[in-house]
Formats: sequence, structure tokens, C-alpha cells
Amino acid sequence: MSAQQSLFDASNLAQVVMPSAPKLIPHTAWPYPGMTPVASAQAAMASTEDYHEMLAAVITARAGENLPTRHVLALVPQDWRELCGKYAHGSIASWVAKKHGIESTYVSHDGGGFHFAYKAKGGAV
Repeated sequence: MSAQQSLFDASNLAQVVMPSAPKLIPHTAWPYPGMTPVASAQAAMASTEDYHEMLAAVITARAGENLPTRHVLALVPQDWRELCGKYAHGSIASWVAKKHGIESTYVSHDGGGFHFAYKAKGGAV
């Protein structure tokens, strides 16, 4: 194999690093109104930059695929699913997607409703 060919060998390509879920700390001093301290912490965690970075890594790992939000949610690692509970989701803002080289598309449904679809432009980052 030539030196130039080896540059593009799969072993030399960058790998997507999936961040692990942090430890959940219940919001005992200031839970959201009508929510338990644990549910408050789960809802807050699903809105953090760490969670959105993990979603970007999930989408980037599937570069070239058109992933609707429900597919992104299905790809969320188990530790993050357990951490966020029912507040886990598969949506990221378009500005976050763009920052990671991900194309975000709004898809409307004929009978009403919508979803977002995401597609990473390159290979693994």
C-alpha cells in the first residue's frame, strides 16, 4: 500500500467520541414547580450543552444518513437515556447542528405536525 493510500485507511480516520453521561444531582433546593427534585434535574440535564453535544456526536457517527428526530432518540446511548428519563429527546437547535457540520431540515406533514431531520455532512469528526 502506498503512503498516500494509507492516509485514507479506516484506521487513520478520526473516530467519533461519545461523551458519557454525568452524574445526576437532584434539584432538592429548587425543583421546578409541580415536579419532583429528580424530575427537575432530568429535565434540566436534557437541556444542557453536554446533552446537545452528545446528540451531535450521535448524528455525526451516522454521517451521510438522513436521521429524523425519533431515529436520533433511538440512537441515544443507554446511560444518557437513564440519566434523562422521560425527558430524553432527539432534537438539537439548528445553530448547534450547524456548529457541528450537521444539516437540520424542518419537515412538515400533510395531515399536520412536523419533525426535524438531521444529516452530518462529512465522515466521522
